[in-house]
Amino acid sequence: MAVERSSGPFSFRCLTEGFSLRGVGLHSGRDCVLTVEPCDGGPLLRHEGAEMPLSRLGLVGTGRGSDYVFPDGHRVRTCEHVLSALVGLGAWGVRMTVEGPEMPALDGCAQRMAECVMEHSEPCGAGPEPFALAAPLRVGDESRFVAAFPSSRFCVTCVVRYESPLIGTQMLDLVLEPGAYLEQVARARTFAMEAELEALRARGMALGGSLDNAVLVGSGGIRASGGLRWPDEFVRHKALDLIGDLAAVGRPLCAHVVAVRAGHELHLRLAERLRALSGGHRGS
Repeated sequence: MAVERSSGPFSFRCLTEGFSLRGVGLHSGRDCVLTVEPCDGGPLLRHEGAEMPLSRLGLVGTGRGSDYVFPDGHRVRTCEHVLSALVGLGAWGVRMTVEGPEMPALDGCAQRMAECVMEHSEPCGAGPEPFALAAPLRVGDESRFVAAFPSSRFCVTCVVRYESPLIGTQMLDLVLEPGAYLEQVARARTFAMEAELEALRARGMALGGSLDNAVLVGSGGIRASGGLRWPDEFVRHKALDLIGDLAAVGRPLCAHVVAVRAGHELHLRLAERLRALSGGHRGS
């Protein structure tokens, strides 16, 4: 998939037409539809007749995904993969309409969404005003945290550590630009521990998960359709999640974000801190 390399800190893409994607929700197992359309002043999220900018919606990251909560309490679940593709490719001027309780799981990563964005968009010079972080921020504790540092670009460093020797400790550094996103992150799939699967499904989660959209790690080895795409696919997926979760700020970030043994809850706590500092959403 060819993509223009950015010569500056950010490159932007503008949708030339809308598109729709249908699939089961990762947790609900229900049929879900996402329609993405170009708009001014995005990103916007529409659900059950309500529409708001991402930067003004409530955030919940405690349910094995990132949920956006409307003022009346209803929410759209597992938004991180779709948002990761949009941020990774610089497509900010979008309206996302969701039918169903969550985003469709699709391929369990951001590849299919990224392919649709590339097919239905073109490079453009305009985008939201980036937010340049002026001083370091940190959320979490000594063992699990996310920190952000001033930078001229958006960079991420992710570290994961799992007891399973099949994952162990992995680290990824990435300077975010569309080519690097597509080549190094977009195809990294979500994953779960086999020992946790029964308990997750008893709680009404992972009902739409399968080897078509996830990697399963168990005592007998790793189960994944086609095998792992990289030996460190796990940390690459964590970077994918982090990029998508920070879309909650509503505009590009000039910051180096370091996530150590973190997850959606910590990612979104940092996003809330960044929202407060950035002064809210500013459209393109």
